[in-house]
Amino acid sequence: MKSIFLYLILFIAFNSCSQTKNHNNGESQNEQYNQVMKDLYKTVKYREQKKYYDIKIYNGACNYKIWINDIPVFNMYSNARGQVSIPINGKILKSGKQQLKIKIFPFYDENRNLKDKLNVYAGLDVTVRKMEWNSEDRIFNYTSVFEYQTPREGNVSLDVNPAKLLLEDEKGEQYYEEKVTFEVTIAYNLKGWSESVNLKNENKDKLLKEVEEYYQELSNDFKNKKIKAIANKYYNKEKEVAQSYFHNEKEAKTRWSIDILERIIDSTAELKKLENYNLKFFGNGKVVALMRSPGKSPLCVVTKKEDGKSRYSVYDVFLHRPRPNAPLEMIR
Repeated sequence: MKSIFLYLILFIAFNSCSQTKNHNNGESQNEQYNQVMKDLYKTVKYREQKKYYDIKIYNGACNYKIWINDIPVFNMYSNARGQVSIPINGKILKSGKQQLKIKIFPFYDENRNLKDKLNVYAGLDVTVRKMEWNSEDRIFNYTSVFEYQTPREGNVSLDVNPAKLLLEDEKGEQYYEEKVTFEVTIAYNLKGWSESVNLKNENKDKLLKEVEEYYQELSNDFKNKKIKAIANKYYNKEKEVAQSYFHNEKEAKTRWSIDILERIIDSTAELKKLENYNLKFFGNGKVVALMRSPGKSPLCVVTKKEDGKSRYSVYDVFLHRPRPNAPLEMIR
């Protein structure tokens, strides 16, 4: 009887030590992968030649979407008018010609349905700006490198005066879309999705299944707070993002620990079900993503604020196939 009792004590002690060791190993691994992501600033080159670009957008009486090099930059679907500024280095792979694509839509009606046609005062102004840091005054100096306006009477800016949209169909249309090009000079040269497989040539059903499986696996990683798995999926993307924005140590740490991980590891975090989405192609067919209408990722983490209200954090996931027969990887 004594030997059985002693065996039980030893068995419990062994299991306790084993669990503690596994837990410690897991914590150690998490910290190692966290550090790898925080250290991405060490891979950044050309700091002395760094340039930033953004787009300043001002809209008339319309909703709109903006793409740079066929990668989504910003959607406005709140029936609002005004100005926003969005950094775009992450959509620029190298110096030279870049593509700006705009699409304007009507406002929603009271039932949240798009109206039948564009408002006569719909329109968009987009300015591509070079941003350079003025260390003496500690501000960014902005220089316009390209300006775009939707067709209108005259060329007055929309922030000065409303202007009538000029369309070929005088009866009005439900949207207006246009593509234009502009030039930038940037120090880095990123591979990104430039040499990736054109996914539009693949079987769409099989591709959708593969994309869904990737999103579901990433959602499970979020749910189970698997830092190693999350870091592995994000690494190539974040390495390019760090270079494109010339991240320093503080920026790299904030990007990983706050912008990406903070909501995921929150004790109140819950994952919304992946549903009500469609497969969308970007990057001239070389990039895919799941998108809910009107243009948001279905991957969403819900956390609780101090006042008990819910906070919704949406995670964009753009995938590419770097070479034939390779699995899909996150690229933006």
